[in-house]
Amino acid sequence: MSYQVPQENRKLKHDVPTTASDPMLPQKRLGQTVSVLGGVVQDVSIITNRLPDDGETVVASGFSMAPGGKGSNSAVAVHRLTRPNPKNRLLPADEAKERPPGHDEDVHVRMVGAVGNDQFGPPLKKNLEGCGVNVGGVHVVEGQQTGVAIILIEADTKANRIVQHPGVNHSFKASDFQTAESLGGGIVPDLMICQLELHREAIEQAIETAGPQGIDVLLNPSPASFLMPDIYPNITHLVMNETEAVLLSEIEPDDIENQTGWTKVADFFHALGVKNVVITLGAQGAYYSNEGASGHVDAEKNCSVMDTSGAGWVLRGSETLMLAIKTLRGRS
Repeated sequence: MSYQVPQENRKLKHDVPTTASDPMLPQKRLGQTVSVLGGVVQDVSIITNRLPDDGETVVASGFSMAPGGKGSNSAVAVHRLTRPNPKNRLLPADEAKERPPGHDEDVHVRMVGAVGNDQFGPPLKKNLEGCGVNVGGVHVVEGQQTGVAIILIEADTKANRIVQHPGVNHSFKASDFQTAESLGGGIVPDLMICQLELHREAIEQAIETAGPQGIDVLLNPSPASFLMPDIYPNITHLVMNETEAVLLSEIEPDDIENQTGWTKVADFFHALGVKNVVITLGAQGAYYSNEGASGHVDAEKNCSVMDTSGAGWVLRGSETLMLAIKTLRGRS
């Protein structure tokens, strides 16, 4: 997925007031604060009629470069889904005062990540800010490269395969996420979204910090990597695709032939302490499970697929939005 700065936001500067008047107290924004711990990446997409065989060179039919990264994609998705058209238009101050409690725009998105001080890094950060995401937690690091993803897209099926060089995304350490404020770039978030574009140990520490602080956690374990078992009870929402679900549950693919098979996978994660499990199944829709309900949701049938890159993170952005709005309306 790629994203560009809407014209309406290119000169926008915004600062949402916090609830703390004492600067020594933990700072927290009014409304719902969603933080995203993840990659800020330069996407390089190549469209080809077929993937090359070993040692073969094929001619591509298209090429593009655009901002991306699993973390950045989800941050932009959450922000855009909480704004009316035109995309990302923020209300004037006098109009904002008249909004009822629980309005979608009471959801504030903060990105926590890093870019290199190279040809990609500063423009990526500027574009992300222009899309309406707070980038106070995005560091520009000297002497390191910005993360880059090479995306191969098959022209007919639109299926993609991604090779990612993490670059500076792997500069974060576990010690960087030992306080609640560090999970939101200086603000205590209500919900933290993360995946494994950063070092696994850093994400494990972030989740371990969030749990006791009452911060909800939405984890997408991608790129797939095994986590310490004692991390799972701190995960509120575990959202993954079928490949990641099979790998992390260690359940044989042959045992998953229908919804009953996915129930077995979900139960594996529930037993570890995860509250809500969502498994995306591509063209087959998605399976969901929690202590109150479980089931299958069909995929949208009447749509034209152009490129599935980043589609999963748009879904996670949508889920995050629904969770945040539900909480806000419950308070109003």
